[in-house]
Amino acid sequence: MIRSITTSATPRMLPVLAALLAVTLWASSFAGMKQLLNAGVAPMAIIWLRMVVATALLLPVAWVQRGGIRARRGDVWWLLLLGLFEPGLYFLLEITALQYTSSQQAGMIVAIFPLLAAAGGAWFFRERINARIVAGLGLAVGGALAMTLAGKADEHAPAPLLGNALEFLAILAAVGYMLIVKRLAGRWPVWVITAAQMSFGAAFFLPFGAVALADAEALKQVLMPANLVLILYLGAGVTVLAYGFYNYSISQLSAAQAGVIVNLLPVLAALLGWAWLGETLNSWQMAAAGLILAGVALAESGQRQARERR
Repeated sequence: MIRSITTSATPRMLPVLAALLAVTLWASSFAGMKQLLNAGVAPMAIIWLRMVVATALLLPVAWVQRGGIRARRGDVWWLLLLGLFEPGLYFLLEITALQYTSSQQAGMIVAIFPLLAAAGGAWFFRERINARIVAGLGLAVGGALAMTLAGKADEHAPAPLLGNALEFLAILAAVGYMLIVKRLAGRWPVWVITAAQMSFGAAFFLPFGAVALADAEALKQVLMPANLVLILYLGAGVTVLAYGFYNYSISQLSAAQAGVIVNLLPVLAALLGWAWLGETLNSWQMAAAGLILAGVALAESGQRQARERR
């Protein structure tokens, strides 16, 4: 049985809508970051500036919500581990992955996240999963591996095997982030958690960003109007709103339920990669992507079955 922790005072659709908005924003980030990389903006400059913009926007909100903190001994270590997982390791792995694979393929790898989230919820929070969910996880992971092996180098994905492997590691870091947020939810206000994440990220990536922006040509690329607007969008829209809304949804839903909503991300990322950057998948990769989505659908049917048996 997958157990929702939504309270009766909270409209059931509100956390679902928050997660949907977060996923839509995240889907746009793949094409956005790929566009900046294609334009010659230094990867570490992109990440650090995203963190700086997000931190500047979130700290005033966190200050207002500080009265809602009910910290326990050891929470500071969980917050540090949260920041290390995401944005630290996740962004470092993802921005590196996007230098070697396409935004479409990276988005498809993210389809595995809901299933790994369900497995993590079962392991750490004793949320029950059934055979369909386990089978769906295996099918989706197999599809991700097949898509990676079927990838051929092109202008959008010069080394898809390496890029997709790095994206998979990024997803593992994202699962760690989600599980820690669930642990802290209820004791720490959502926007305080998000501000702590981004403040950690700004400090974590400061040395990398400083080195990247010390180059005059790199700084020039950042200050180009189109690139600067895109960086501000990634920092304010994607980083602040997406993480804030998703952290809220995690605090109200089970790990499996919050993860399932991420199912839309691969489809949205693929559409945006095609419309924005002209990316395409070869026939074998499309078949492998179908395996990923079939695995996700099978896992979702297993979750519906578990809910019906409550």
